[in-house]
This record gives sequence, C-alpha cells and structure tokens, in this order.
Amino acid sequence: MLWLQGLALVAGCLGASVTQARDLVAAEVHPPGHIMVQSEERLGARLAELSKGELQLQLKHSGQLCNEAQCWDKVKAGTLDIARINLAGLAKDLPAVKLLSLPYLFRSREHMWRVLGGEFGKRLEAEAEKTGAVVLTYYDSGTRSFYTTKKPIHSVADFAGLRVRVQDSPVYKDLITQLGATPVVLPYDKVVDAFKSGEIDAAENNTPSYVTSGHYKVAKYYSLDEHSSVPEVLVISKKAWSSLSPAQQQALREASAESSSFMKKLWAESEVQSLAKAKKEGSIVTEKSQIAMSGIEGFAVKLYSKYITDSNDLETVLAILRTK
Repeated sequence: MLWLQGLALVAGCLGASVTQARDLVAAEVHPPGHIMVQSEERLGARLAELSKGELQLQLKHSGQLCNEAQCWDKVKAGTLDIARINLAGLAKDLPAVKLLSLPYLFRSREHMWRVLGGEFGKRLEAEAEKTGAVVLTYYDSGTRSFYTTKKPIHSVADFAGLRVRVQDSPVYKDLITQLGATPVVLPYDKVVDAFKSGEIDAAENNTPSYVTSGHYKVAKYYSLDEHSSVPEVLVISKKAWSSLSPAQQQALREASAESSSFMKKLWAESEVQSLAKAKKEGSIVTEKSQIAMSGIEGFAVKLYSKYITDSNDLETVLAILRTK
C-alpha cells in the first residue's frame, strides 16, 4: 500500500513538471536554412536547456503565420509570442527607429552595437514596451552600399546623372537627389529587369543580398560606402513575457543573446563568401577607404535638420555621432 502511495506521489510530481512546460510560438518569414532560421533554431535548443525543459520554442518559418508587418501587430496585440523583424519596419511605432534610419549615422557596425547597448538602446526598448513588446536581442542585417552598372563611386561627382533604385523612404529619396542623382522607387523583384532595360543605373543593398539577388551580374561596380545600418530585432509580446517566471525570463534572455552571437558569426562569414564570389565573377569592389566619404556624408548631415524637428532628438543624434 505504501509502495502504491509512493508511486502515486512520483506520478503526481511528474505530472506537475509536465504541466509547467510551455511552448513559445515564434514567427519567421525566411525559409529553412536561412541564417535567421538557423539562429532561431539555436535559440530554441539553448532555451530548452537553460529552462530545463520548461520552455520550448515552436518556430513557424517561411511566413506560415504572417509577414513582418503582420507579425509585429500580432506581437503588440499579444496574439503571437515571438517574432524577428527588421527594425526599420517599426519606425511608425517607435520614434527612435526614425533616427537609426538616418544615412551615415554609424561609422561602423561596432559603433552601432555600442549605441544600441547604451542609453539609446534603453530608449528604444522603453518605446517598444509602451507598444506591448519586449526587446530580447538584435541580429545583424549588414550595411547597405551602392552598386552601379557603368562606373564605381569614388566621390559625390560620380552620382551625377545616375538613376538609383531606392526603397520608398523620404529621407533616402532626398539623399539621392541631394547627391545629384535621381531616385527611382521599384519593387525589389523588378530591379534586375530595370538594370537590363536601363531604367536604373544603380541600386543599394547589403553584400549577401547583392549576390543572392543576382544584382552583381548586371551591376558589377560595388562601392562600400555603408550608408545604412539598421539591425533586425527579436521581440516577445509583453503578455507572453509577463507570464514567465523570473528564471524563465533570464533563460530566454541568455538564449537570445547566445543566438545573436551565433547569428553575427554566420552573417560575417556570409559577407566574406558573398564578396569573394562577386569578385571572382567580375565585380569590382571599391573599399570605403577609397571613397571621398566626407563630401558624401556632408550632404546627408544637411538632411538631419529637415527630418529631426525635435531638439531632444537632435541632441540624441549628436550624442550618437560622438559615441566612440
């Protein structure tokens, strides 16, 4: 009888342990094998270890649940636990993101990570919480640079007369105009045809995208001016976050940080491989040190006063520029 009671007690304990286990649903638009998916899979594995099985990440890739804009809305509403989103897409809800999107704001990615790890990052996280989301970590998204069909960009003069494909961003359309070129807004999947038809002479993107898109085959001059660097952000709904114990929250933060380090390593390798492939197949790469950046950046800084109307924001931008 005592033996049966003991067995029942063990079973009860096991049952209690099982009921504590919980799935956190994460949405991702990229397909299996993508660097983002690999990084989120790493996060899931570490989360299970660190939480001793209490938390499991259920990753829904390939846009099964939503596109990035929809995922963000679901996280804010608390109907989706976790999502990875490009930070630029959150500008309408997070005022700080508009500042991050300014051209030539960061000298390097190391500069950007220092800024995000400081007071500016705290502001960004506070703004996210007000909307119903908690920032877990950031993933790398590279830096965007210009590539052209006819000649490399070494100075402002090389922009004269170019028709440059840009995203539908007021600040970047203004920047291209200031530099002496004509901005052309086109869907991403129309860029190759636009190059071939002569509708555009230039476009801009990060190195892996320059290669995987096939743009390097039609625009062989890649000039590493690194005018934009906006990272990806991993967020969890405030509703889901609040339902976790302090120990579970710590496990999730630790697993997220580890996945970020893992992702940055994969991304850096991808950049090196992509650039090597482009060069091998005929691309001519102009390093940042070979570009007269002060002249180009001067035009960008003139735009800051147009797009920063709040004196506190202007001081924030100046503080970012001063960050070592």
